[in-house]
Amino acid sequence: MEIVVGALSGMVDALPGKLGALLEQEYALLSGVRDDVPFLQTELGSMRAAIRHCESLDHHDAQTTGWVGKVREVAYDIEDWVDLFAVRVDGGAQPATGFRAWMRRGWDKLAALPDRHTIANELQGLKERVLEISEQRKRYRLGPMVSTPAPPPLDPRLSALFVEPDSLVGFDERVEDVSNLVMDGGSSTELKIVSIVGMAGSGKTTLANAVYHRLQAQGHFQCSAFVSVGPKLDMVSKTVRDLLLRFGDYHGGGQDINQLIPRVRDILAKNRYLIVVDDLWSSEQWGTIRCCFPENNLGSRIITTSRNDTLPTDSYPCLNKVVHKISLLNDTDAKKLFMKKAFSNGNSCPQHLEDAFTKVMRRCGGLPLATITVAAKLAHKYSTDEWEKLALNLLCSSHSDGSDGLKQILNLSFNDLQPHLRTCLLYLSIFPENSEVSTERLVRRWIAEGFVAEGRSISTEEIALGYLNELIGRNLVQPLDLGHEGVPTSCRVHPVIHDFIVCKSMEENFATLMDAQHVPINDNTIRRLSLKNSSKQDQPAGQNESMDLSHARSITIFGQASAAPPLTNLKVVRVLNLEGCDGPVSLEGLCKLVLLRYLSLKGTAVSELPAAIGDLKCLETLDVRSTKVEELPSSIVNLEKLMHLLTGSAKLPDGIAKMKALQTLSCAGTTKSSGNIIEEMSKHDHLRELELYSDATETPGNNKRVMFPAHGFQSVRKLCIRCSSPLVTFEPNALPTVKMLELRFQKGLADGSSGVPGMENLKNLKHVLLEFEQHDAGAMATVDAVKNAAQGVLPDHQHITIKVDGKSY
Repeated sequence: MEIVVGALSGMVDALPGKLGALLEQEYALLSGVRDDVPFLQTELGSMRAAIRHCESLDHHDAQTTGWVGKVREVAYDIEDWVDLFAVRVDGGAQPATGFRAWMRRGWDKLAALPDRHTIANELQGLKERVLEISEQRKRYRLGPMVSTPAPPPLDPRLSALFVEPDSLVGFDERVEDVSNLVMDGGSSTELKIVSIVGMAGSGKTTLANAVYHRLQAQGHFQCSAFVSVGPKLDMVSKTVRDLLLRFGDYHGGGQDINQLIPRVRDILAKNRYLIVVDDLWSSEQWGTIRCCFPENNLGSRIITTSRNDTLPTDSYPCLNKVVHKISLLNDTDAKKLFMKKAFSNGNSCPQHLEDAFTKVMRRCGGLPLATITVAAKLAHKYSTDEWEKLALNLLCSSHSDGSDGLKQILNLSFNDLQPHLRTCLLYLSIFPENSEVSTERLVRRWIAEGFVAEGRSISTEEIALGYLNELIGRNLVQPLDLGHEGVPTSCRVHPVIHDFIVCKSMEENFATLMDAQHVPINDNTIRRLSLKNSSKQDQPAGQNESMDLSHARSITIFGQASAAPPLTNLKVVRVLNLEGCDGPVSLEGLCKLVLLRYLSLKGTAVSELPAAIGDLKCLETLDVRSTKVEELPSSIVNLEKLMHLLTGSAKLPDGIAKMKALQTLSCAGTTKSSGNIIEEMSKHDHLRELELYSDATETPGNNKRVMFPAHGFQSVRKLCIRCSSPLVTFEPNALPTVKMLELRFQKGLADGSSGVPGMENLKNLKHVLLEFEQHDAGAMATVDAVKNAAQGVLPDHQHITIKVDGKSY
């Protein structure tokens, strides 16, 4: 049995702070409530210490698992209570001052008295649950002073050191390439570091070991050693002692690292050495181990392996260092490796297993360790049912079936993450396997769920992108389609990683993952629901009356919109995502979702938003692009917290400039009353991204253009204009901070003119995209003009992308 507290510890860390903020609103608290909140603060602090202890355990029992589960559930419910508090008491309004405000507060207290008593009763129930959990902690003796002795588990990485190279496929070429990379012709005398990086199970240790033995056998080095580190920081001293043992020094100066390192340096100082430091996890580890290796100008070489792409190149100012990213197996080599392990003498797959074989290989995704592990499990098994079962479920087995080593290796990566990163990684289990997840969509959902800490000098979205980059750097998430600033526009997780986080998510009751017609048979409270419903004939599982969704924080539907549960059943939902769903969408009860922060109806058949959508006071993101919505209700301007308003070609009401929190806006160029969005929004202080669907057209006698005024849009960094023809003008000093410009037109101007004057005024421009749907003389005139103007601002032409009728220019 395995302890799972990854997402929990981060949430429990944040709760005392939330409760403290609540105490500052004493004007809204009943006396009983005011007394109970500090009690919860104190108890949650004690629980946090116990949870930290549980995280450190290599072994635990059923009592510990049960206790952690109870803490998780009460923490969720306390957070829901806190978030609902302000909404139910005073609509989230901040306390005002003065006599009239005092009178107003008194009246509001009387009006909300029933709600206040309900809140107090709920809090009393939470207090009783916390007391019971606290008593259990004392009975189970869970805490930092208690240790649970257990035999250390076998290191699943050991097998990689004893793999026969001949048993692998496509390996000789890799060994040759890395060996040449290390030696670099043998002429350089300076110290060189080659770091082999890649995801867990990709063969880094096996490759480094093969290269090590090959170079060692060639006799180029007087000293050589292969040592492993591991995820724990205290392993560094052992690693340095292991180095001394490899060099024949059995009295390495005691246990003190400050005595061990000089001994190693003395041995290596006058020798050409080859050292492999396997399985590095942190820059702190490398910073200490690196002190062992003198730069003696004898052509010494160091090879490191790591799951983190930034190690060790980011932590030592060595000029001669190279990163080798190990790739996954291609389809041909993966199939050969599987055949070699699963069937005698590498025989081909039996015909009746071919379909299942294809599914299994797709799940393994070219990851060598997964391919070998699954092949071993299926060796000499010819039942289609066994193969199909494994194709559906690689790692989520309740018994030991041969995949334990693979799970342990993935667990090392997961457990090395900080709590907030574990939570963000688990969130990707919500999306179907091999899904390409939009970066924009993912980080905004993380923020809406409360996973991302607020920063002082950096935006929450930038912090969330940092989280994503760290998961990418650790090879747990794969970036796709890098954008203009090196930020991936989308990402996905490897099928094996996806299977792993699905298992974790279910163990931790982080998310409930369902297919159509499948209702969970356990009694766990549903906190996040991900439902796939691909057929119109499927009975919507989300509408099953026995399924309680009153505690659900997010609802994500894939397939048919009819699978969505009734919105009236959702009490604490923060995220509602129906993006890309087919069929009619029911929005009945939407405006009662008082905690809703993220709403995406993108790509659905919805044609109208409720008039009272302005009641969703917590809403931060609204996406109705690619829908039938033509106009937004006037109440939309009441959404004071809305940061991302994405309506596509839909028209907005007047007064949109009052929405001071807006950072991203996608809309038509005119309002419902024919007002000009550019004129209304040009002085907005916080707008960073603007996508404009303009109705400017080329007609006889019509000189209507999209005009960006001088000194307008001071904070916009990215601008996208969609228009039938290039009728755009940039006045001097317009858009002073814009870095990315996208111009998307249907056709060029009939008179053959360029139609885009003033681009040379965009002094901070870094990237330009120009696109025409059809090829004509006017389009090519615009292409030439934009090229010339952009080249004046962008001497580096690689940042200019031009497409006409699907062809690049």
